[in-house]
Amino acid sequence: MKNIVLTGAGGGMAKAMLPELAKLGYRLLLTTRAVDSLREHCEREGIEGQCFGADLTSDEEVGALFAWVEQHGGCDVLINNAGVAHAAASWKLEAAEMSRLMDINFLSAVRCTQHALMHMRAKGSGRVISISSVVAHKPSFGTSAYTASKSAVEGYMRGVAIDLAQKGITANTIAYGYMNAGMLHDVPEELLAQVKTTIPMDAFGRPEQIVEAISYLLGSEYTTGQTLHVNGGQWMP
Repeated sequence: MKNIVLTGAGGGMAKAMLPELAKLGYRLLLTTRAVDSLREHCEREGIEGQCFGADLTSDEEVGALFAWVEQHGGCDVLINNAGVAHAAASWKLEAAEMSRLMDINFLSAVRCTQHALMHMRAKGSGRVISISSVVAHKPSFGTSAYTASKSAVEGYMRGVAIDLAQKGITANTIAYGYMNAGMLHDVPEELLAQVKTTIPMDAFGRPEQIVEAISYLLGSEYTTGQTLHVNGGQWMP
């Protein structure tokens, strides 16, 4: 059985996606910092997935993670999902805070991708999928740092796609909009109503729609270096 390695698997959006990811026919290798909570969630929801705790800002812990992945047969699909939200006016954003955000949202993907590609290049096949956001293309007030971190992920994936274009490996990004899961549940109702007015389809997305995009990329040998937009028309390139 082939493996999907999903980072940031303990987040609200990832947990909402797990039931549909489990239907794709891959073994799920899940990683997060709060690994005990993730294990409890998988047991409670009946999701078959192997869990490993790692801080992806640490080179050593990422190395340990992928040594564990190799013990389970290696990485066939890497989904770089780890990240944190951030909101601050640009004139209040300090370089140290920007550096911390880039380490979590961008460099974690770089570390994991490097390790995953060792296995993929040896096999001559693989998929790297990184998760971005509509905010990378349509920022709102206070999102300059988050926008920069996700834009970096998208640019990096395009570069990876070029490097691996003739190696049987694709690299793409999914930039999703406001989904009815995860952090959206913490947004006040009045703000949610305001956000919805910016979405032409007048609805928030569903986590399974992200998995549908993932499924497409898993099966497509000729799609690489792309950003798939799943946002109800909120951003139209």
